[in-house]
Amino acid sequence: MKKLFILFCFFLPFYTYSQLISNSTTINISKSWSQEPSGYIYPVSIDVPSGSVPSGGFPVCILLHGNGGNGAGMVNDFSNKLSCHVLVGPSGYMNSWNISNENSEAPDVEMVSDLIDSLKTYSNINPSKIRIIGSSNGAALANRVFIENKDTGVDIICAIVSHLSTAQYHNNDFYYPAGATGGSAPNSGYNTQTTPLTGRKYLGISNNNDGLIPYTGGSAVGVTFLDAQESIFRIAQSQGYSGNQLPSSGNQVGTGAVYEFPYLSGQVVHLNGDAGHSTNTDQIDYLVDFFDDCNTNTSVNKLKTDLRIFPNPCQAYLNIDRNLSGSFNYTITNINGQIQLRGRLSSGDQINLNGLASGVYFITFENKIFKIIKL
Repeated sequence: MKKLFILFCFFLPFYTYSQLISNSTTINISKSWSQEPSGYIYPVSIDVPSGSVPSGGFPVCILLHGNGGNGAGMVNDFSNKLSCHVLVGPSGYMNSWNISNENSEAPDVEMVSDLIDSLKTYSNINPSKIRIIGSSNGAALANRVFIENKDTGVDIICAIVSHLSTAQYHNNDFYYPAGATGGSAPNSGYNTQTTPLTGRKYLGISNNNDGLIPYTGGSAVGVTFLDAQESIFRIAQSQGYSGNQLPSSGNQVGTGAVYEFPYLSGQVVHLNGDAGHSTNTDQIDYLVDFFDDCNTNTSVNKLKTDLRIFPNPCQAYLNIDRNLSGSFNYTITNINGQIQLRGRLSSGDQINLNGLASGVYFITFENKIFKIIKL
């Protein structure tokens, strides 16, 4: 009997960790605070891709809805956009998130941390590819997560139509609230300085004709916002950028009215558009590429095997040799993250570098970055 008991105890932890997340999985995240002293369980909607699990597990995206929305609506909206991610949509207390003057005082940043910890217990989840997308009020929470959360498994954060507030960034530092938010408290209660974790990718999408959140900064919805382009500049600085703020013109994306502001070779990016308090097709396509959706099986080493760039260093032309068929996009940036060239290639094509000055550049194929030297 003793031997049987020891064997059972040995295998139990493996069985617990080997559970698979599915569409029918129930995740219970319960928090208590002054409004809900007996505890409140956040509703959580889940959508898992069909097909085989990629090596390392599915990437997962936590979707944070806008004020008045819910997690199920966000999951439904992104199911045909991030089709290779596990989508997880929690619903906030009173269908909002605790940012400043909302009715909710729920500990939503703690909830997100607990949700991340829970997701990591499923063996078909990649614990190093946990992403956050927030829209409007949810984007403000995504920015709180960017500032406050220290989990290295969170590798990408995207804030849609809500950039940093002066509460979240003031006195040349980032801040979080140690207690209640909003009201008459200075900076809405954001009184504790902190330093965001480095090494994350960040995408901020804002529109210059947004009728709710002022693109150039100012007061709205009980909050004072930074200018959207200053906001991304401060975020880039937190990730190690030491240059000047990029010019206000940006680089055109596609043929529409979308412009990008990339820092750190595209690690931190702002998209400016004219989609009001929403997004357009070009912005969503950019987001999907930024999240590298459906390319999660392609490791850097495999891509380097399938892709040969020569000569490097080079003078006038850079040759591209790729073993896989089809065409693919490329972007060349300088050391400050400013785009110098971009286009679409097929294997065997050349890139004309005659227009570039001598120096170090970075070329990106399918979100994989290589350093090149122009003589």
